[in-house]
Amino acid sequence: MLLDDERRDFKRMIAETQIEVTRLSSGEVVTAKLYNLSASGCAFISDLTIELDEELDILIRSPSERLEPLHRSGRVARVTQVEEGRLIGVHFTGGA
Repeated sequence: MLLDDERRDFKRMIAETQIEVTRLSSGEVVTAKLYNLSASGCAFISDLTIELDEELDILIRSPSERLEPLHRSGRVARVTQVEEGRLIGVHFTGGA
C-alpha cells in the first residue's frame, strides 16, 4: 500500500518486515520491525532508546533471493512513542 502525503517528496510504502539496524556509535546490531519505506527514508518500530540525529545503518533483506538487499545509512529524524514501542523515522543519508 502506498501513502501519499503532500508534505513529502516521495510516497511511502507500508512494508512490515524484519530489518537489521546497526548503531554506528557502538556497532550494536538489533532486529526491528520495518513500518514504512520511501526513497528518502524509512520508519521502524523498536524498544531501543535512540536519540535524534543518531547515525544508523539499515539492512532490509528481500524475501526473494533474486533481489539484492537494501542497505542504507541514515540519521534519526524523529522518535515517537506508540503502543508497540518507539516509532523511529530515519532519513537516508547515503547509499550502500
